[in-house]
Amino acid sequence: MLLLGMDNYDYTLPPEKIAFIAYNIGVYETVQKFGESIIKGKITPNMDISMIAEVLSESYSFYDSDLISQIVNAMIRQNKESTSLIGNVTSKDVDQVMRQLKISGISLP
Repeated sequence: MLLLGMDNYDYTLPPEKIAFIAYNIGVYETVQKFGESIIKGKITPNMDISMIAEVLSESYSFYDSDLISQIVNAMIRQNKESTSLIGNVTSKDVDQVMRQLKISGISLP
């Protein structure tokens, strides 16, 4: 699959790898937002879903492509099927998927 929006070169990743990386970027973001909100007491057991959604929408998360690639690679190494399907994920791969998410209208910092 050809990723668009690249500076001076074409960069290709298989669709399975793009989907896997994008999914894990979302998980990474969710864990950050929930964790921060719970630790700071912004989310409590008495809140309803709409209040939790509002807190999460106002929460900030940071994206570190090197850290995300390391987390993803650790998960891949635990599953032989993922290793053969996805292979290794580099920080460059994560950067490219994040660019594609932004181009698609997904808001990332």
